[in-house]
Amino acid sequence: MRQLFALILLLAGGVASLDGASFAASYDTVTIGGRPYAAVRDWAKPNGFELKWLQRDKAASLTGPFGKITLEADSRWIEVNGIRITLSFPIALKSGQLHITPSDISNHLTPLLYPRKMAEGAKIRTICLDPGHGGKDPGNTEGSRREKDYTLLLSRELQAQLQNAGYKVITTRTKDEFPELDERPAYANKRKADLFVSLHFNSASATSASGIEVFCLTPAGAPSSHARPEGYNGSSLPGNRNDSQNMLLAYQLQKSVVKETKSEDRGIVRARFAVLKTATMPAVLVEGGFMTNPTEGRRIYDASYRKTLAKGIVDGIKAYAKLVERTE
Repeated sequence: MRQLFALILLLAGGVASLDGASFAASYDTVTIGGRPYAAVRDWAKPNGFELKWLQRDKAASLTGPFGKITLEADSRWIEVNGIRITLSFPIALKSGQLHITPSDISNHLTPLLYPRKMAEGAKIRTICLDPGHGGKDPGNTEGSRREKDYTLLLSRELQAQLQNAGYKVITTRTKDEFPELDERPAYANKRKADLFVSLHFNSASATSASGIEVFCLTPAGAPSSHARPEGYNGSSLPGNRNDSQNMLLAYQLQKSVVKETKSEDRGIVRARFAVLKTATMPAVLVEGGFMTNPTEGRRIYDASYRKTLAKGIVDGIKAYAKLVERTE
């Protein structure tokens, strides 16, 4: 069937926006696995991308004015300018062409290529930091090391750097206590924060697991990254009002943190975490490395690494603000 998808863009100084003049890209959709898909080439051309096969009928790259996207058949992972992003549904191969769902175009590609601007005069001023766990909840533990202690230390370092950069910072906890999960976004909502960043460190049964990943809220009707996609029909949550901004913020943080820390890129992933569900502002959850990895664990326990990690987060927030704040 014929579907019409309008992509609204404005090119100003090389920055794309969802505000301004528009053009419509129309393309056919086909049903694959009971779900509508569009040919990648039909989306790529009107958006200024050239499609080239890296491996025929398997992997391809899209190169255009916004950089490079790589994608692979039967995989939910794509890369945008070298940063991994998990889609809601796998790329499909049909009739010799790669296909992507329209929902993944709107939820994963459009927010990055055409950032939505804030209202006139609005700025990113107040940032709510949420040091994960605390009090009765130690989080991950490695010997005497407790995640809750290191998320609080990271929060303090990050708060100092953000304040030095001119931002106002509020935190869901300042000591070893446990605010209930739903209280954390509620606190940010009440204080009218502009961004919400929850801080965590990871663990895995395999000590070789390492790297940085940033979570943002799963779009309505889509499966979370670590859930089976079949049959899910999730309803919209308050946090889904900011789906586009959540994705853009997660991307900018992941890109900056991976660059600054030189850590493995584990990508941007989706989840319906309690601290993300009801946030009324753009919200993400940062996993700053694996305590279970001997090398990465030592870095997490080192104040100099946490300073570097915090700088990466600050740089990501600055990059996000530059894209969404109006400068004219």
